[in-house]
Amino acid sequence: MAYERPNIVLMVADDHGLDTGKYGNYAIKTPNLDELAEDGVIFTNAFCTTASCAASRSVILTGLYNHANGTYGLTHGCHHFACFDNVVTLPALLNKAGYRTVRVGKRHFAPESIYTFKEGYPEGKFGRDDVRMSESCRELIKGDDPFFLYWCSMNPHRGGGKLESHPCKPDKFGNPDKSFPNDEEMIYKDDEVLVPPYLPDTPETRAELAQYCQSVSRLDRGVGRLIQILKEEGKYDNTVIIYISDNGPAFHSAKTTLYEPGMNLPCIVRTPYLQKKNTT
Repeated sequence: MAYERPNIVLMVADDHGLDTGKYGNYAIKTPNLDELAEDGVIFTNAFCTTASCAASRSVILTGLYNHANGTYGLTHGCHHFACFDNVVTLPALLNKAGYRTVRVGKRHFAPESIYTFKEGYPEGKFGRDDVRMSESCRELIKGDDPFFLYWCSMNPHRGGGKLESHPCKPDKFGNPDKSFPNDEEMIYKDDEVLVPPYLPDTPETRAELAQYCQSVSRLDRGVGRLIQILKEEGKYDNTVIIYISDNGPAFHSAKTTLYEPGMNLPCIVRTPYLQKKNTT
């Protein structure tokens, strides 16, 4: 069966580990990622090269190890790491191939001169509201030319203050005090979460995991909204969708470590050419 050049959507989550229903976390609600996996292939042995944000993302977009591309660490603030000026990036290659290259959400790469996306929105424009970020993509994907959409959530990265009402004062993982417009927050109770074997089962751990799960579910709803828009615009059937994370969750023995929770990550791929779906 012949296909036109496919559109490409690369979704990169921020600090998301193997925490979806399809990856075996029965306590967390990720119906959209699970449905995407059922329409594609789920990889169980996918690993990042570097369990930290900017360094990992530089590898994703260049195909080069950090010692080869120049980004050994974070790019923002006082860190100042960046790729070498002669590195060829994925958006640059796709520009030459006739794709419209579009980016929304988190960046954390440098320098801008080699990451030559042609369209998109400023970093931070949508904050943690992934549904709104997805809705903004509708206009960006219209037209007849094939597109490459780099969709990068800020969830479930730590941040956003502490939950002062809780005796353990867990990090809020960017969770808002009330739901964003056109979205509905999913709240988890401490006794509902699944404590992974690399963490101690304590009230403090459960309180933090409940916040983490809430952030992951918000990410999932953003994924679902984008897929819905692709279908509404008649783009889904000819689109390659790749869902990955930059590194594991920000917990002990995970993010920024060489242990599996930091480096063994979700990888879901859906393509128009797939003969056998819902495979591992």
